[in-house]
Amino acid sequence: MDEETEAVADDDPTGIDPGDIEPAGALIAVAFTGAIIGLVGAGLVPLVGDAALVFVVLGVIVVLASPVAYLRFRGLDGP
Repeated sequence: MDEETEAVADDDPTGIDPGDIEPAGALIAVAFTGAIIGLVGAGLVPLVGDAALVFVVLGVIVVLASPVAYLRFRGLDGP
C-alpha cells in the first residue's frame, strides 16, 4: 500500500481488518451478539408468546459459545 492509501485506511473507523481483532475482542463480540438476540426475544414474548422463546434460547446458546470463539481466535493467532 502506498502512503496515501494507508493514511485513508487509518482514518476510516469502519474499516476493521479481521486480523486486528484480538481473542478477547472476539469473545466480547460473540457474547454481546448473543445478549442482544436474547433481549430481543424477551421483548417479543408479550407480542408473539412462546415463539419468541426460541430467540431467548438462541441468545443463550450464542452467549455460551463465546468461550469457543475465544479459543478459536486464540488458536488462529498461533502459540
